Amino acid sequence: MEKVRFQEQLKAYEQWKTDVINTIEEYGPWLEENGMSSADVEHRIDETLAALRGDKLTIAFVAEFSRGKTELINAIFFADYGRRLLPSDAGRTTMCPTEIFYDDVRNEAYVRLLPIETRLQDTTLSQLRHDTKQWVHYPLETESVEQMQAALNEVVQTKTVTLEDAKHLGLYSQEMHPHQSEPPETIEIPKWRHAMISFPHEMLKKGLTILDTPGLNALGTEPELTLNMLPAAQAVLFVLGADTGVTRSDMEIWQHHVKGFQSGRQRGLMVVLNKIDTLWDDLREHEDIHEAIRGQLSDTAEMLGVESKAVFPISAQKGLLAKIKNEPDLLDKSGLLDLENYLGQDVLNIKQQIVLDTISSDVGQMLDNSRSMLSGKLNETKYQLEELEELSDKSDDVINNLMEKTRSEQAQYLRDVETFQQSRKQLKQQADLLSEILSLSLLDETITKCRKEMTNSWTTSGMKSSMKNLFEETRRTMLQVVNQSEQTRKLIRSIYRKFQNEHGFAVVQPKMFSIVKYRVELELLHQEAEIFRNSPVTAMMEQNFVVKRFFSALVKRARDIFQRADAEINQWIVSALEPLVIQIKDHKEMMEKRLNNLQKIGQSRNTLQYRILELQEQYTELARQLTSLRNMSNRISNNRPLHQSQRQKPKLVKQGVS
Repeated sequence: MEKVRFQEQLKAYEQWKTDVINTIEEYGPWLEENGMSSADVEHRIDETLAALRGDKLTIAFVAEFSRGKTELINAIFFADYGRRLLPSDAGRTTMCPTEIFYDDVRNEAYVRLLPIETRLQDTTLSQLRHDTKQWVHYPLETESVEQMQAALNEVVQTKTVTLEDAKHLGLYSQEMHPHQSEPPETIEIPKWRHAMISFPHEMLKKGLTILDTPGLNALGTEPELTLNMLPAAQAVLFVLGADTGVTRSDMEIWQHHVKGFQSGRQRGLMVVLNKIDTLWDDLREHEDIHEAIRGQLSDTAEMLGVESKAVFPISAQKGLLAKIKNEPDLLDKSGLLDLENYLGQDVLNIKQQIVLDTISSDVGQMLDNSRSMLSGKLNETKYQLEELEELSDKSDDVINNLMEKTRSEQAQYLRDVETFQQSRKQLKQQADLLSEILSLSLLDETITKCRKEMTNSWTTSGMKSSMKNLFEETRRTMLQVVNQSEQTRKLIRSIYRKFQNEHGFAVVQPKMFSIVKYRVELELLHQEAEIFRNSPVTAMMEQNFVVKRFFSALVKRARDIFQRADAEINQWIVSALEPLVIQIKDHKEMMEKRLNNLQKIGQSRNTLQYRILELQEQYTELARQLTSLRNMSNRISNNRPLHQSQRQKPKLVKQGVS
């Protein structure tokens, strides 16, 4: 298959997403016009649109120092600028985690740097992100190469501090430097803790975020990076050097900071074997060189426990040079396009499927329900039409009997509606029980108790025991939520079934809360907590830093899981019965119209033909609306390939009555 640059595939993905957004924007007014909208429905559509518009694609680059990681970022994303945008010269290495994106809120280019001294604060990186006063801000003048290079070079700056200051910052312990006979008087440390670069690159404007991580020491001392930011990335590129092979520090990064924390990741994890140009030799046969590269690729895959197809031998430096000088043969030899093509095929397809799954579970389900309810109206209209056509030559007694039967059905229906109101109260009680189990105040009490125990603990084993007990408690609470939410789901299903079975309502699927995703998220977090508890880096940290990092990187996320679950449950309870409420209202109006028609026909047969014509027009309009909904549904569920040659147009239904 033709190799496609990542930039082209990202552009195709954005166009597909725009088409989906346009269709959802068309669906909202349709609901309003047809009396199927509500405050909650509008909120759900607005949330989906906001999520699509704010959708980000994050690609993280992880490596030990001097593996050519930043050069690879330059080669893939910024070669069109004809120069190295990010500093990647020899001796200039990434010293702090760096996010490269475009700030479309401020709509400006800048470098924002967080001083290393903020490590002394009991504040998470995610909290500091919103506190602009704590950051040093450098505007980027995109027209001035010199000014941009000077500002970007700040990212790699270091500073010299005393040994005591380094210890206070959690950046030095004797165990981290076993080769030193005695501690030094001063230590060179990064000047910055975190960097954010907003740059008006076309791909960054489309929602791409690049995460450039530093080496082993920084990864170990910033667990929030490993525990929060890397797992959230859609792709992680682990960069090795062909000139060094897989070293001990490479394996430690892989085991403790990449694969270890992402055991559930099946796709989006790639290994880059960089600097293969060091194996190029004009005195050797091409086949010998390729054989050497294939051998190193195979050995790397075996050591890391990944498939060979996920390991990419490349030369980032030659790939960057080839793009800048427009040398196709050198670009092909560099192997860079193979990696870019895989990024597009693997990562963007994952992202597209995530978006499709999200839409299907919310707006897609709403569309299906709208179609089902409209089909129900269409069938009911057809039934009334056939009923009136059969009355053309019937006696008054037949019409009167039909009226009595309709009144009886109406009376029973109204009694069932009263029962429905009682069921709503019962559902509210179930919701209150769920909220009580997920109470954040109770969770906060448990967290406070754990923090006190860890702070007062005299031993490492005591701290580890407190960590374990806290997560065991959260797992027990989550199990209670699982059991209670299933009871609530059963109640909702029984309410719907009653009206479907006894009154012939069209089958619609109510929005159902699923605790599974939160339970899985908590289980994965529990695994990460176990790795953090037993990590040798954790054992080397001072006690106060272990406590800070445990609560900022792990406990905060556990609390966030419970908070999000509680918010979704509350929204679920509000919206779960809304489709049924609309059906109950529509059915009530339909029965009243039917009874009214029979009364008028009983008084004057001249009314009959007029009502038949009126129902025929209603039937035609309902059929047209149903066709429109089917076309919207087809466009939203269209999983369009991101490579143009593989695309087919979505199938649209012709307007008309079948």
